[in-house]
Amino acid sequence: MNVLLGPEESDGVRAELIGVLVDFLCVQDFVTDRDQCAQFVSFVAEQLGVEITYPGKNPRADMLFFLRALLKYEKGLGALTFTVQVIAGHECASQLKRLAEAVCPEGDGAVVSPEFTPGAVREIHRLLADVRRVDDGRLHALLDHELGVDVPYGHTPVQRFDYLCGINTQADGLPPALVLVEITAFLEQPALGEGLRRWSDAWAREAGGEAERALAERRRAIAVLPATDPDVARCLVVMVEPADDSSSDIYVRHWVNAAPGYWEPVAGDVRPTTLAGLGAEVERAIGRGRERWAGLQVTGNEPPAQVEFVLPFTLLNHDMARLEMGTWSGDPLPISLNYHVHLRSLERMRAAQGDGYLPLWRERWTQLRSAGVAESYRWHGDEDERLDRWRAKLIANPSLTAVILDVPALPGLGLEALVTAIAQGVGLAAWDRRTDSPDLSGEVLTLLLAHPPSQIPLKVSALRKKAEGMNRDNWSLGKHLALLWDDPNRLIDCEELTA
Repeated sequence: MNVLLGPEESDGVRAELIGVLVDFLCVQDFVTDRDQCAQFVSFVAEQLGVEITYPGKNPRADMLFFLRALLKYEKGLGALTFTVQVIAGHECASQLKRLAEAVCPEGDGAVVSPEFTPGAVREIHRLLADVRRVDDGRLHALLDHELGVDVPYGHTPVQRFDYLCGINTQADGLPPALVLVEITAFLEQPALGEGLRRWSDAWAREAGGEAERALAERRRAIAVLPATDPDVARCLVVMVEPADDSSSDIYVRHWVNAAPGYWEPVAGDVRPTTLAGLGAEVERAIGRGRERWAGLQVTGNEPPAQVEFVLPFTLLNHDMARLEMGTWSGDPLPISLNYHVHLRSLERMRAAQGDGYLPLWRERWTQLRSAGVAESYRWHGDEDERLDRWRAKLIANPSLTAVILDVPALPGLGLEALVTAIAQGVGLAAWDRRTDSPDLSGEVLTLLLAHPPSQIPLKVSALRKKAEGMNRDNWSLGKHLALLWDDPNRLIDCEELTA
């Protein structure tokens, strides 16, 4: 953000700006809601690396106290704008920026930053104006990876540089805007890339030996960043966890992976609701995903956007694919008409990060992806079927990479077998969620999992879409089909929400 309100700004301008910002913030949900407000203030302070408290009396008094403290810092307004963008979206942040700029005009438009001289800023603006061939999706993925901050879409390279000048210096002492220059140089044509690197070198020489060493180390890290992965799509990951107080409440958190080819999911906030309200929370999260995806060009071979639910065992049989979107319109539609919908295991996701389950999980997944077709292992759910023997065969045969349940994933039916398969590293499973499913369902699932693994999500999606147009509900497996598609290479930091 170009507007800077530092300690030298006049008292009159400061007071006017505080008044404008108080009016703006006090009509926002993330301020009027006390819990959200606490997260909002905490995140702004985190960007500055400081601690900011507020009285907690009422929104106007709280925001007055908060803003008076915040605007003592040179980067306070930039941190505020960034946090509003993360919490409420680009449009809300742009409105805040326009209000602030009306009070504090930008003058000649040059960004004011303590890290860079006016001459250095003019030079980098000139260089960045020539950037033409950088893939914006890949740039954002690498920025997320290197900076760990949510960078807006739809900016020119110059606007993006100016925006990052308002973000806190990295732990290694490098300004985020300079890291942007380095990533852009990595992605650009050699001639322009060398010019960008010379600019970074000049800054580092001026800043001193530690800055030069940090730049060299960062440059080496950027040079070995992974190439694109064709299996990674635009993706919304939704984690659902029941409350631990015996109530019907659940907690929902989401992550948005914006750029295809790179797994760099950006976390959203935690929201309490119930299973009845889950659809509304998912629709809200999808809206955030759309904001992130809107600025990206979709290529012809890009996988469709996915919605993945990270669920505890107790919710794996819940109908996630047919959660409805557009209830406000009176004509809601299942999310599976627009997105590939997958299930993932919350318990395994957590265990894999600390209890050694990840190698086994990856071994089975690698076997699945490298084989021409999955080798499926069936749980019939018969009365004389013994789980211990079923488990023993699964353990003894690592080539078994998929499970078909002939009964739903409910206690006493198919859930125990599914939990066993998950514990043994199986990442692909399919079943009919109904307790009275017809025999035909098992035949369809067998045919479905006989496709090459890379085609299975697409085939499932096609089956679901076709089923929505059929009136014969009992024969429409697509309306009741559950697909566990749990990739161990795409983890999220799913800490306990109820702790």
